[in-house]
Amino acid sequence: MQDLNADSRELIVQYYQEEKKAKIDTRRKLAADLGIDLNALRVRAHRIRFALQRCVSECLAKETSEQS
Repeated sequence: MQDLNADSRELIVQYYQEEKKAKIDTRRKLAADLGIDLNALRVRAHRIRFALQRCVSECLAKETSEQS
């Protein structure tokens, strides 16, 4: 998470913060605050999540290779 810029880090934290109806409301507010629609918000969150997954995979691969 520390490799993300502050805006991306805040967005992804808020995006996954709540559950059920509160999650929907939070995402609507987040999209409105950013001036984008919900689909654009989903795309942004997906791209950030993908970057995080890639980072974790690279870290795990590096750690595995160092242990060998």
